[in-house]
Amino acid sequence: MRKTFIALICIIAVLASGAFARKPPNDITYPVTLEDLGDFIKDLGYSFNKVTTESPEGGSADRIELSIRGDNGTFDIGVQIFESIEMIYISISNYMQVPLSDPGALPMLSYLMNENWNMNFGKFEWDIDDGEVRLSHTLPIDDGISKETFQAYFTAILNMADEKLPELEQNFEDFREE
Repeated sequence: MRKTFIALICIIAVLASGAFARKPPNDITYPVTLEDLGDFIKDLGYSFNKVTTESPEGGSADRIELSIRGDNGTFDIGVQIFESIEMIYISISNYMQVPLSDPGALPMLSYLMNENWNMNFGKFEWDIDDGEVRLSHTLPIDDGISKETFQAYFTAILNMADEKLPELEQNFEDFREE
């Protein structure tokens, strides 16, 4: 918890210091494309796959998918752009499994809801159908985004996922035993 708080303070300080420094307009990417985000991710040293999925409404959507190994687990990360609302959606899928049939599910879901309330960055999402818990964050891109800003958010959600996982898994085990 302390590491997450310190990491968030550092990110805020970096972002705030960037707000006071004048940057030339070419440091901001606009409009933002999935290819741009892929380049930002490659610059961090990661490789990824570009995936196209068909939506139930008949359209298709492209997204970036990659797996990154942290200290506490391997995280499946997805990055998608929603052009109509000018947002980037970064998610870590299959972060945890909390099936509703599990005896510890209700207290764990209450715990996750409380965590959401206390977090200024990221949120937990739960799929009632299969019990999948995702960790996600959205970024507005209506004025574009810099590589540094995207990379800071991308790295922060990955670090947060890695740091919080042992605590969440332990709490879920404890709830099962009550």
